[in-house]
Amino acid sequence: MTIKGIFFDAADVLYARKEPAVKYAERLLRELGYPGVMAPADAERRKALSSQAKGGHISAESYWDELLKMYGVAPANERAALSEKIVAQSDTVYGLPDVREALQALKARGFTLSIITDTIHPMARKMRWLEQVGVAELVDYVACSTELGAHKPDPAIYLAALRQVGLTAEEAAFVGHDTAELAGARAVGMKTVAVFYDADAQADYYAESLAGLLNVPIFKNVTHEIEAIFLDVGNTLRIVLDDPPFRAQARTDLMALVGAQEAEEVFFARLEARWNAYRKASKQSLVEASERELWTVHLLPDYPAEQIGPLAGRLTRLWRDHDGRRVPRPDVKATIIELHHRGYRLGIIANTITETEIPDWMAADGVTEYFDAVVLSSKVGMRKPDPRIYWEAAQRIGVEPARCAYVGDNMVRDVEGTRAAGFGVMIILYEPATVAKEPPTVEHKPDFIIRACSELLAIFPGRSHGA
Repeated sequence: MTIKGIFFDAADVLYARKEPAVKYAERLLRELGYPGVMAPADAERRKALSSQAKGGHISAESYWDELLKMYGVAPANERAALSEKIVAQSDTVYGLPDVREALQALKARGFTLSIITDTIHPMARKMRWLEQVGVAELVDYVACSTELGAHKPDPAIYLAALRQVGLTAEEAAFVGHDTAELAGARAVGMKTVAVFYDADAQADYYAESLAGLLNVPIFKNVTHEIEAIFLDVGNTLRIVLDDPPFRAQARTDLMALVGAQEAEEVFFARLEARWNAYRKASKQSLVEASERELWTVHLLPDYPAEQIGPLAGRLTRLWRDHDGRRVPRPDVKATIIELHHRGYRLGIIANTITETEIPDWMAADGVTEYFDAVVLSSKVGMRKPDPRIYWEAAQRIGVEPARCAYVGDNMVRDVEGTRAAGFGVMIILYEPATVAKEPPTVEHKPDFIIRACSELLAIFPGRSHGA
């Protein structure tokens, strides 16, 4: 059966620490004059405490307090201070080589990525570590022992993780390093892949590095062979810079173009109110007006239509310029050219009131030739997240939606639209300004979150000829 989901162990597979907690604790103890050695007779008690902590029955602080007693630390205040230091030291994680790149590539191949982790810490702390090493947004689900009350190799934790993502054991693989944990996964019917593994580890497949996972036979099946990549423009390919003189000139030029006689503050206050009303209605209806309709019907209905209509294109430019100066992100052109060279069909799908600004920018920056389709809401009359605008783009480029990817910045609208349209991959370029306006929801989750356009090159490798 085809593998659909990959479950990773976390510590010593995705990340590590410069010094394991036990060694760190023993070093602290020696620095304080303690032997830093636990009596062999306490081994079973220690094992039982570890099981309790991993199952979430006692806190990490309580676990270390009890261990420190076994190490001979009698004063309660001293144990408390040491426990606090040891627990804090757990945050000193670093990602193992190629961790983000490997997970991105596996995600691009269509796999769901999850974690099954034994820990004495709460889930929130675990998520912080994943964020620290740059993989939190690539993970679909985390099965945490302290949350589930079971730890590896108990079958319960593997089965709970499988239920959560809706997969059977035969559809999943477990990537780990520990002999017992790999055996536990195999016992419930999961395929196993060993990486950074113990000397006696038994697995179905072995990889010598995280990058090596990409060559494991069961991870080579591609759920969606992406042929086309569509991109948003605003806050994705281009950003707005605040340029007060530029903005002021746009306001002056707009008023002069229509021959407005009233005070600038009055004119623009009315225009802003009408703009906000139009924008609210268009977001609800998912219908975008043409430039002519925008100005003659919605924004300047009190001016003669025969005067305003011919000026609509120029007015739209000036209206957008009064917000700021739009410039491409520094890595956009090089990324576009490289994706084209790698064999992908490229297109644009953008919500915009302008009909000519984006094509003009593409021509000015020398990227027009790399795009096979440009679909603008102002030209087709429909807005994202209406799936029809995505279908229109896919049809123009001649690629079925399941073989298309979309790159946008809106965590809600862009994700909702691409999912409804059946696109194979959805990528968010994280833009703080957009997230502040429309925070993400649990219902809308992209396949990837990137922070620079150039990160697309780690997700989309070169396509073979004829693929």
